[in-house]
Amino acid sequence: MQRINLLPYRPAARRRRIQLLLWQLAGGALLGLLLALAAGAWLRQQLDAQLGRQESWRSAMQQVDAMLVAGRRVQGETAALLLRQQAIASLQEQRNAWVRMLDALARAMPAGVSLHSVRQEMAMVRLQGQAASQDKVAALLLALEQAAPWSRPEVLEVRGAADGAVEWTIRLALAPDGQS
Repeated sequence: MQRINLLPYRPAARRRRIQLLLWQLAGGALLGLLLALAAGAWLRQQLDAQLGRQESWRSAMQQVDAMLVAGRRVQGETAALLLRQQAIASLQEQRNAWVRMLDALARAMPAGVSLHSVRQEMAMVRLQGQAASQDKVAALLLALEQAAPWSRPEVLEVRGAADGAVEWTIRLALAPDGQS
């Protein structure tokens, strides 16, 4: 049986629907391409902004590192100055100790005793001299003990000399700071 097309507008409507579908597919593909390009451009812009922020953080970290290095240098200089200050204070303390020691020696030195040399050995003082007799050396020790009890006088050596005098060596402790 043959088919007779009584409605000629149907094939034309079908062709229009197919063309419309093809246009919609092409438009969708074009819209997808444009959206993909826009999303890519937006992501690229975001990535560039993130890289810019990272670069600014790197430069800020370099500045902080430079400040830390400068701070360490200042700490080193401060420590060196503190050591100098302590050395000066120690020298000042020793100066006062020497003043007290020489004052005690001046008060304790009996007649007939002479002092030839004074040497510092760390916190101790070595005195060498001559006396008319061993009794004068004993009197010097007693006078030193009374004038400066903190000095802890100690006889290291007593030798007889050719002229009847005796040579002596005594060790004393320097006075700690704050004592007189």
